[in-house]
Amino acid sequence: MKSRLTLLICCLHAGSPLAAQPSIISSASSEWVSLKKEPLTAPIISWQAPAVKQVIEHGLTATVKVRVQAVDAMTRLQFIRNGIELNRETRGFKREGGVEFSEVIPLVAGANEIYVKATNAIGSSKSEPRIIICQPDSAQLVVTVPKSSAQKRLALVVANGNYGRYPLRNPTNDGKAVKQQLETLGFTVIYKENQPLRELKHTFDAFMTELGTHNVGLFYYAGHGLMVGGENYVQPVDADPRAEPDVEFECYPLRQIVARMAYANARGTNLVFWDACRNNPYRSWRRGGSEPMFAPVQPAVGTMIVFATEPGKQSYDGDGQNGLFTSELLKHMNQPNVDIFELVDRIDQGLEERGFKQPPYLEGRLRGKFMFKAN
Repeated sequence: MKSRLTLLICCLHAGSPLAAQPSIISSASSEWVSLKKEPLTAPIISWQAPAVKQVIEHGLTATVKVRVQAVDAMTRLQFIRNGIELNRETRGFKREGGVEFSEVIPLVAGANEIYVKATNAIGSSKSEPRIIICQPDSAQLVVTVPKSSAQKRLALVVANGNYGRYPLRNPTNDGKAVKQQLETLGFTVIYKENQPLRELKHTFDAFMTELGTHNVGLFYYAGHGLMVGGENYVQPVDADPRAEPDVEFECYPLRQIVARMAYANARGTNLVFWDACRNNPYRSWRRGGSEPMFAPVQPAVGTMIVFATEPGKQSYDGDGQNGLFTSELLKHMNQPNVDIFELVDRIDQGLEERGFKQPPYLEGRLRGKFMFKAN
């Protein structure tokens, strides 16, 4: 018995597999811990041109350039101007030093906000914005999208933000951006901002007179809106109603605008885009337990009203350069072969994807389809 025990001890000291196993495990464990793998991240975007945040361009195009670094292969690169995708490139690359991409961007007169979005399997990244102020020569301004021979298009854009109480930050940004977009789509645009009631009445009178010689009319409004007694009202910048009956005398009813457009352009197409609230912000006016039910505008055939929100709801100004509704409107209105119903669906989907619950609301009926841009 003793000799067998002695033999076993000798074998263990002699480096048998049983004795060596613990040291092998320890060595392997040490080697695995030492391995390092670079973490996968979304693409990193840096501007090459323009190098500064804001520049002035006298031409109708500008060449922009970015460097994109991506540890995991990039699958998509988008150049975006004023919320509109200008391309849908799909490319794959994986280089530590990065790859430069350039794009010739068509500009609109005024401010052009440009940013770039890059996507890989890990996620998406967005660059810092660059603002290109386009101040084209007068000769270049002639190069615009021609108006349809079958349509004479006239738009009135009113943006009110400079209120004594409850001023708004974005309406003038919204109004100017919509004006520029409409002009590229063949509209003659009357643009007004921060209008008191007397000037607003004159503006509507002039618009209705001019509309009689056109067959497509559009009214876009951004600013404070009221819904009192079920009716929607444009609130001029000098209106400061202290009681519910004051609204009728200090504000301008949407129903009257719609009726006048239908009268001036009886056989044509009339569109209203209302980026304003549809509630009563003066809670002390309430009598009883609830707000009055809203009264549908019921416009004449040939007129469609696109409200930024449902009856009794607020339309939010947003934290960006444009209000929530208008930012999505600008993104989709110049895409080809999109009728008014598809346009509203895209606005709704865009707001939902961004996490906002502000569904647009439609009233009215057109004669056939209307598209801002038809191929």
